[in-house]
Amino acid sequence: MDKRLLIVLIQILLVFALIIVITLFLRLNNSVKLEKRIAKYCVKYNKPGSTLALVDKIWARYIAFVKKQRKKIRKMLPMMTNMYEKYSVGSEYHAEDYITHKLVISVIFVILTIGGMAIQGRFVTVMQLVISMIIGFYVLDIYLIIARNANKKKIENDILRAIIIMNNAFKSGKSTIQAVEIASKKLPKPIGLEFKKIYEEMNYGLSIDTVFDRFSKRVGIEEAEYLSSSLTILNRTGGNIIAVFDSIEKTLFDKKKLKEELKNSTTVSKLVTKILLVAPVLFVLIIYVLNPDYFSPFFASPLGYIMLMIILVMFIIYAYLLSRIVRVEY
Repeated sequence: MDKRLLIVLIQILLVFALIIVITLFLRLNNSVKLEKRIAKYCVKYNKPGSTLALVDKIWARYIAFVKKQRKKIRKMLPMMTNMYEKYSVGSEYHAEDYITHKLVISVIFVILTIGGMAIQGRFVTVMQLVISMIIGFYVLDIYLIIARNANKKKIENDILRAIIIMNNAFKSGKSTIQAVEIASKKLPKPIGLEFKKIYEEMNYGLSIDTVFDRFSKRVGIEEAEYLSSSLTILNRTGGNIIAVFDSIEKTLFDKKKLKEELKNSTTVSKLVTKILLVAPVLFVLIIYVLNPDYFSPFFASPLGYIMLMIILVMFIIYAYLLSRIVRVEY
């Protein structure tokens, strides 16, 4: 068999193996989440001689290893730990755990790079190792940013519900801390966890101004800032808290209604924007499939690289202008 064909077959097998491993870990993650959801409704029973699956054992040992590194990471990388504190809110993982995950993933990327180059019969350069390590170190950040944005949207959608629950609690004669406790129990994740954190901070003796200001900074949405400002003014100047929350509830309800109307009216324009963004990329891919050597001059000289950078910058500007054109400020 030709050596090149053998190398290609081995690479394909490695890619399939990597896909299978990732799929297994995703299924394991979903199984763990489902187990946590239904565990409180089940009676714990350990059958004599029963053992954990191999994947569960490996994952449990890995999690134990990650937890052992918390003190070391906190001591060695305090600034980075503080940067990742925002991702630990509403999660079972600590900021130190995310840093440990990033380091482990970067090592895995380096090992994959060395293995891939060894299969091709070539030595790994220092630049390739550095690039693979950097990519592996920051690949988790993409997931964290996506997850944080998803949680942010959920909080933005549920904050009106939180205001209504607190307002009903005030109307029934409850105090602020009692209203926060009721909201933390009735609201879904992730906003329920946020109100649980507010309740715990108030129990520790922090003022209403402080806890809601920290809440607005954590979630970073306009509605939370509006709620925090209203409670701060109300706590300092006094007044009818029910009337204030009625006003907040009406304002947020009108804003949510307006947002839904704008979303419905701009659906077509957003779809056109997505098509205009995808069309150039799709066009380039079609040309590359039909004629792979068409773009080779870009990689043959320094001038080609400069032209390629200019094209990328122009495409980024093009995408930014398209997003600005369809954006509606309210």
